[in-house]
Amino acid sequence: SGTAFVMTQDSESPAAPPLGLETEPFVHKTPVSLSDDDSIWSDVKDTLILGFPIFLAMLSWVGMKTTDSALLGHVSADALAASALSDLWTMCSAVLIQGRVLGILCGAAVGAGNPKLAGVYLQVSYYVLGGVCVLVFASWYVTEYVWLAFGSDPKIAHMAGSYAKILAWSIPGQLAFAQLSQFFSAQRIMAPEVNASSFAMLANLVLGLVFVLGIPFPQWDGFGFVACPTVTSIVVYVQLFVLWFFYIYIKRLHEPCWGGWDWKAMTKERVRIFSDLYFPAALGMASDFWRVAVVGAVAAKLGEEEVAVFNTSYRIMWIVLILVNALSSAAGIKMSMRLGNMDHHGAKQAGEVGIYMSAAILSFIGFGVVWKIRWFGRIFTNDPVFLDLFEEAKWPFMVTLILMNLSVAIERIPYAMGRTKEVFWLGFVASWGAQVPAVALLTTYWRSDLVGLYWGMASGYAVLSILYGYVTLT
Repeated sequence: SGTAFVMTQDSESPAAPPLGLETEPFVHKTPVSLSDDDSIWSDVKDTLILGFPIFLAMLSWVGMKTTDSALLGHVSADALAASALSDLWTMCSAVLIQGRVLGILCGAAVGAGNPKLAGVYLQVSYYVLGGVCVLVFASWYVTEYVWLAFGSDPKIAHMAGSYAKILAWSIPGQLAFAQLSQFFSAQRIMAPEVNASSFAMLANLVLGLVFVLGIPFPQWDGFGFVACPTVTSIVVYVQLFVLWFFYIYIKRLHEPCWGGWDWKAMTKERVRIFSDLYFPAALGMASDFWRVAVVGAVAAKLGEEEVAVFNTSYRIMWIVLILVNALSSAAGIKMSMRLGNMDHHGAKQAGEVGIYMSAAILSFIGFGVVWKIRWFGRIFTNDPVFLDLFEEAKWPFMVTLILMNLSVAIERIPYAMGRTKEVFWLGFVASWGAQVPAVALLTTYWRSDLVGLYWGMASGYAVLSILYGYVTLT
């Protein structure tokens, strides 16, 4: 498994040659055994310690998006519909700048005792993704014309376009914050991302109430729709400033892994290594998003109540995914550092602990879904028709929820080893060769309802889990 990281790179030590020279291996040449302190139970504890702040950071971003929807829901129905159209289109391209592979390279560099190389790859990530940002920015600017081409209401399409254009200016800030967060978290420094993102979530709520709705000022209704994306964009840069000012400018937490900006360090080989990891990961995320959109379109054909249940159930799956993703990401950080240190046994143990912990949590949640699924449904509505449909599909929904999240937990192992190309192709095959056809066939020829839909989804996730499991075991 360590072969994924055996790349010829430089060594940044006091006596090391200039950054442009390729002289030392990316990992230690001598394997390091798992220490006595790294028992299974200590790994469980450490994964929880790492996973909790990751969970909080992920929850903060979800909180910002939820806040925006809630604010716009109080502006008008058109405002909420326009933001939904905007998000639907912009997310199709936003995933291209959300591939989180920098942590793999930084974690391996730190684990190998070559911390300055982590700073080099931070620079490389900005160089490569800067070009991708331009493409994403351009795609967001044509949102209005895309929805007009699809036949949407001209007024709503125009509002969606305006919403996306304002948010487009936050793309550089989103990218800068995401890469810096990975740079720190790969070193097990979690406070910058957690505190900055938590502050941003609170600021987004407070500023949104003031400028979107005019709360708490009497005789003033705020600036309405246009203020919502404006506030969010400003908060993105406030979040970046908080991280930079407190943790870079004041605390200097970047210095152990930062050797200064150096254009000579961005060699073709490093750009190739980063790109080989990044683009399969980003395309894999894009494929997953587009696949969910197709499944959602099938759900829409089943009926209005069915699509409402599907959208709500997917929110539940997404909330659980945040928890599982936090644990598996924590395990991935530990794996990357141990692989960089040539501690293959320790890396394997970290990955296994992440999977077992995720499986235990999913078993508990799955039992709760089958036992009291109406409790989950009442989080969003008390409509009896909605709750009846939800309960009717509880078994296939439970299986889908477990297999979806289990596949994510298993995925982190080959992902942390740098095998992003294999992860992409296996995900592509399972999505478009198994899940989408299964959903279409079962809802057409077996049951044209949510039961058929969820069993089709579960079939795809089962195939994906098996494929990921095979790659992990081999």
